[in-house]
Amino acid sequence: MKCDAIHHSSHSDAYSDFMMEQKLIYYVHNGTEKLMDSLTILANSSELGKQSLPQTLFVTVESVNDKAPVITANKILQVWVNSVTEMTRDDLCAEDEDSSPQDLVYWVTPPSNGHLALKSIPGRSIQNFTQAHINEGQLVFVHSGAMSGGFNFQVTDGLNFAPRQIFSITARALIISLEVNRGLSIFPGSTEPLSSNALRAVTNDDKAGNRTITFTVVSFPRLGRLLKMNSDNSTEVVSIFTQRLVSEGLILYQHVDLENTGWASEDSFTFTASSPPAALGPEDFRITISYEMNESGRQSRLLANTGASVKEGGKVLIDQSKLDASNLLLQLPQPQRSSHEIWFQVMALPCYGTILVGERNITTGKPYFSQHIVNTFGVTYLHDDSESLADNFTFAVWPNPKSKSTSKPEADFLEEMFNITITPVNDQPPELKTRGLRLTVLQGSCLVVGPEILKVDDLDSPPNEIQYMIIRHPNNGFLAMAHDLNATAHHFTQADINNAQVWFIQDGSPSSGVFYFSVTDGEHRPLYKLFHLDVIPISITLVNLTDLLLPQGQTTVSITNAHLSAVTNGKSLQIIYRITQPLQSGHLLIENQVVNSFGQEDLDAGRLSYHMTNLTASEDQLQFSLSTAESNLTEQTLGIRVQPLLQVTQNLKVANRVPHQLQREDLDATELANRTNSDPTFEVTQPPIHGRLVRRAVDSPVMEEITRFTQGDIDRGQLVLEACANLTGIGTLNDSFTFLLSADHVQPAMGYLAFSIAPPDPLPLQTFTPDVPLFITGENLVASVFSQKKLTASIITQTETPGNLSQSKWRGTDSWGQLNAKEAKVDVKVSPTEVIWPYAATTVVSRGAIGHRDSSYPLMVILPLAAVFLLLMVTVVALCVWLLRRKEEKANPLLQPKINLESPLPSCRAERSGAIPTVTVTPLMRSSSIPATSVFLSPQYDQVASLGTEPVEKCAPWEAWVNLDPDMAKLCRQTNPALKHNQYWV
Repeated sequence: MKCDAIHHSSHSDAYSDFMMEQKLIYYVHNGTEKLMDSLTILANSSELGKQSLPQTLFVTVESVNDKAPVITANKILQVWVNSVTEMTRDDLCAEDEDSSPQDLVYWVTPPSNGHLALKSIPGRSIQNFTQAHINEGQLVFVHSGAMSGGFNFQVTDGLNFAPRQIFSITARALIISLEVNRGLSIFPGSTEPLSSNALRAVTNDDKAGNRTITFTVVSFPRLGRLLKMNSDNSTEVVSIFTQRLVSEGLILYQHVDLENTGWASEDSFTFTASSPPAALGPEDFRITISYEMNESGRQSRLLANTGASVKEGGKVLIDQSKLDASNLLLQLPQPQRSSHEIWFQVMALPCYGTILVGERNITTGKPYFSQHIVNTFGVTYLHDDSESLADNFTFAVWPNPKSKSTSKPEADFLEEMFNITITPVNDQPPELKTRGLRLTVLQGSCLVVGPEILKVDDLDSPPNEIQYMIIRHPNNGFLAMAHDLNATAHHFTQADINNAQVWFIQDGSPSSGVFYFSVTDGEHRPLYKLFHLDVIPISITLVNLTDLLLPQGQTTVSITNAHLSAVTNGKSLQIIYRITQPLQSGHLLIENQVVNSFGQEDLDAGRLSYHMTNLTASEDQLQFSLSTAESNLTEQTLGIRVQPLLQVTQNLKVANRVPHQLQREDLDATELANRTNSDPTFEVTQPPIHGRLVRRAVDSPVMEEITRFTQGDIDRGQLVLEACANLTGIGTLNDSFTFLLSADHVQPAMGYLAFSIAPPDPLPLQTFTPDVPLFITGENLVASVFSQKKLTASIITQTETPGNLSQSKWRGTDSWGQLNAKEAKVDVKVSPTEVIWPYAATTVVSRGAIGHRDSSYPLMVILPLAAVFLLLMVTVVALCVWLLRRKEEKANPLLQPKINLESPLPSCRAERSGAIPTVTVTPLMRSSSIPATSVFLSPQYDQVASLGTEPVEKCAPWEAWVNLDPDMAKLCRQTNPALKHNQYWV
């Protein structure tokens, strides 16, 4: 209920019918100025339990004029001297709650410095007005007289009066001034707009935006006229204009009187400026007209140099309206103008056309034509029908005396360019510039079809006129425009392609597709082409799969992206690794938790590790698959190997057929031995292909081939590597053996020792006849294999004359010394002084001396040592000769030259020749633990055969002496025999 109150004897919101009948219910207004009120009532019967619908009762309140008007605005009014100023409610305002503005009447006394009037009749003074006149903008103050003054006023609503007040008015003089009057510079015959930079008038009114300044032309220009540019670009002559039109560039000056204008002239007009009540006296606006003027956008100083347009392959006439230099005569004094005429000289001919004067071509030899010819006949430009869009020629122009021949002066000439615009003719068909119409796109992605993918050029059509039409849409996606990638595009232009507006949307299928299209310029027959769309399937690629090495003795090692790393070309970059087969000897950990899957980010951060639980295994395998949200990669394996705690020599070189003692520098597991407090064991799992490993017994010359040894065997010098390979035609041969290194309380580890086999140093040989037995003393000639440096020195000392060396060649071998099915035959004759030398017969070299017999000592050390050894050898030889003569008659030869003895191994036998027997010399090696013995050997022959028909089979050096019968050894000489004349040691 919106009413102020309903009263009866006691205030209540509920009442009965009886109270209504007794008129005990009243509506009491609260005294506000609101003229409308309402209340909502409803009937309720508690006995019947019913209630009526609510009804609204409206109350109309009759107003009572009991409020006096209130003045809400009374400001000092500032006016211009002698002006008419509108008064607003911001200046003077009265309000009354129970009266309308029409009922509020102002009673005023006459103002002391003007009068009040209605805007419709500003000359009639009034003494009363209403607030409605002020609100509607009808009340004005007309200033006259004093600069300050006012009037008294009182407001009434007809019954009540507001207190009397004073309204003050002050006036000040409005001053107009010409701030800018710079004049105008113009090229003859042109039209130039006036601007506020050339003409601007201002006043001292702070609200200048609402004040209009009007210019009135008193005296018009003599050589031109003033124009006003209308909104439809038409012009009209104007004599009155405002500052706003000048500032907007809509007032123009047009020069029209060319005949009375010289090379440079002056023009002007006179004007007044006003902004009531202020005015400005007459002022002159000056205009400079000159051919020297450099106008913005004008490239020529001639009266006309407009250029020309010609159709491709056509011609155009250049007449006076296009090329006119007659204004150059104005530079001359008036009396001389008639005796001169204007001449042109073409300085640079057009590139794509020809200039014709009548039937004559303008050439570099005849480049002249006159203004008279241009005015009378014109000059013709003929295009050469090329696909050019613009051309030009450069000319010089000057006034030439009629009495003199035409010749360009050295000075006082003008040089300009005449431009020619060529309108193309569509006579060239579109040409496809893209060689391979093919686009490669990732499965399910979008790609811009740019000009590098699809481009058609047309020499006479712009890109926006080259239209593409899709005849058959692709079957693995669709083409779309950039502004709507969800809608299929049926046509587009080359300009769309150049601006990256054409896209191909791949639908996610893995298959490639094509679309068929046509392209045309609208004039020629369309080109029909097939465009291929290749799809790159989304895939995962392992970029790093490197075996994981677990150091021997450790159980845990980190797995990083240096071991496992994968990338994908899809949008989903999260790569998950899942174990497909359980690890046999350990498990994977992330933060000490066993995991069966991990991500690439775990590898990148180094959070993943492998923990070995089975210490009897030397390796393990991690079998896994990779997947993303878009692709997967299965059946991948990461090898996990135990890395032996072992130092292995690098670049080990072994002389062929010469035993090499393996030392700690070659294989060193000392650190493993120290850590485990045991002697590490090497178990050979794959022996060398071209040799064998043997171990020397401590107190026996017997060498046994082994597949198991310890670090102690290496440290004691008992392990020997014997290489036996066919190196014919091969410089070196690579070989290795693999072993399993084990020790107490640690897991075993696989390792290998790689070495290269090289030919031994060729030693000088002494030739023998079959009748002379050959003695080789193991003590002096062949030293122990375990003292290699002494052996080399001994051999060098005893060598004086080099012999001839002939070796059987195994031509059918590969680079690793493997024999082929066929063996080469000896195809040369053996002279009586030649010796057949088995592979590595007497060469024993150190680890570093392979291929070249270079000493590891300086020359100054070697030469003195060689001299000392030579003296020692001479003494020993003299003693041997004396002992030999004493036993010469008692001793029987062990082997006769023609007696066939079998070698210790059935497969080894010496070669014999039916013509001239040869001698096979085998060096003898002795154990360091037994005394030296002399062994006498002679060549062995199986049967008589002609040279070159029977292959020569060779025996390894150890096969000739390692298992020598002790009884035979007793018959060997203990001393060196004396040398006879022409005999040498070998």
